[in-house]
This record gives sequence, structure tokens and C-alpha cells, in this order.
Amino acid sequence: MVWQRVCIIGVGLLGGSIGLALKRKRLAQTVVGVGRTISKLDMALARGAIDLATDDILAGAKEADLIIACTPVQSIVDSLQVAASVAQSDAILTDVGSTKQSIIRAAQGRLSPNQFIGSHPIAGGHHSGVEHAVGTLLDGALVVITPAEDTLPELVTRMIGFWESMGSRTCCLSPKDHDEALATASHLPHMVASALAMATAPEILQFVGKGWMDSTRIAASNTQMWRQILEENHAPALQAMKNFATICESWVDALEKSDFDRIEQLLKAGKATREAVASRHSSG
Repeated sequence: MVWQRVCIIGVGLLGGSIGLALKRKRLAQTVVGVGRTISKLDMALARGAIDLATDDILAGAKEADLIIACTPVQSIVDSLQVAASVAQSDAILTDVGSTKQSIIRAAQGRLSPNQFIGSHPIAGGHHSGVEHAVGTLLDGALVVITPAEDTLPELVTRMIGFWESMGSRTCCLSPKDHDEALATASHLPHMVASALAMATAPEILQFVGKGWMDSTRIAASNTQMWRQILEENHAPALQAMKNFATICESWVDALEKSDFDRIEQLLKAGKATREAVASRHSSG
């Protein structure tokens, strides 16, 4: 399916990558980028991620048949509600937010279940901004689609079709299951990376190597964006951190007792999980 007018609200890393993919795969006649910073929109235009740019949602979303909100999670529903007022009556509304329960709750009574369905592409990196966008970012990436209880079934089918036409794999989860899964798979690694970076004393930094850099890479991500994610997914993130703390206590106990057989078991358990995931990614 070729979309007539796609409106991307927030043309950063992910929004820009979506725009580049739409253009590369010729899936949209016109891609409009909406943002607050004209210089960034100019860069998106220069890179070919969008065809038109505006700082006015009403102008950008007018007569759109697909609207994708790539804004911070706490402003997604507000943005989509404004956009829906001028979009085509059967336009699809979706987002790329990393949390879902709070978005679905906020959408109740404000966004039509015949139009809005949540999405979360598990893709990106610690860099932000359209200057880092790439048209292949979504190729092979998993997109989690999170219909609410009253979401129109046809809308689920259309959303699956959209993301798969972009080269992504898809799965469906309830908003609750999504938030619990991502708290461990995505939000916990960020908290741990930040904690590890913070725990390294300044006088030790001259000795860090590639392992430290790899382990703390995502700690360089946008702090305001991550504050919102952790605020919106507070309870699952807290539980994930408590579960991690239990694992840390196992390490402390083994080290205190000089139980190196147990330490080896802990190392092997971590290695096995890491290799299983790496193998799945390389084969996929």
C-alpha cells in the first residue's frame, strides 16, 4: 500500500529513519515532518527524510492518511489528538513510544479505537537527532504492536502490514505485557549502564577500556527522554531493578565466601544467555 500523505511528528533519529525508509521503499507520496526546531527540520529536508516541513501540527497533519508520533512519551496523545482533528476521517494514528500503558490510558476518550493503535519499534541507539537517521534502521527490527481491548481488529491487521512493508518483524502484546517485558529488556539495561558509569571514580576513568565503553554506551542517551520513560513505566522498572539487585546479591555473597565454583556458574549463566541472544540476532 502506498500512503498519500504521511505526517511524522518529531523528526529525530527514529522519525527521520521512518521517513527515509518510506522514501526508499516508495511507500508514501508525500512525507511531512512536524517539529519545533526549524534547523532540524531543514536537515531532515536536506537528507531526504521528509518532503515538507512545518512547526504547525495542524498544517502538517491536514488530510494525512497516516500519522506517526515520534515525540517524548508524555506528549504523544496530545500531539495525535490535535493531528486527528484535521487528518482524513479514516487516518491511522500510531506512535513509537517505549511505554504503552500510560499512553493507552491517556488515549481513552480522546483518540478513536478505530484509528489509534500503539507501536514500539525496538530500534535506535544512544544518539539522537535526524543527523543519525538511517533508512535501514527498521530492516529486520522487531516492532511490538499494542492494541487496546477496544481496538478495531482491522486496524491491527493494517498496522502489521505497515511495519512489515517497512522491512520489520512484528508481534502483538497487551500494553501491560509490553511494559513489563521492556522494563527488563530495555529500561533495566539503561539504568544499569548509568549506574556503572556513575560508580566509576574520576581517578579510575583513565584506565577504562572497550568493555567499560561497551557496557556504558547507552548511558549517553537523552536524559530527559529516559526520565519520562522511567516515570511512565515506574512500577515495572522498579521491579526489574529489584530483580537485578537480587542477582547482584548472589554475586556479593559468592565473592564474600570466595565461592569461585558459584562465581563460575554465574559467569556461565550470563554467557549462555548472551550467546543465545547473539546467535538469534546473527541468524535473523
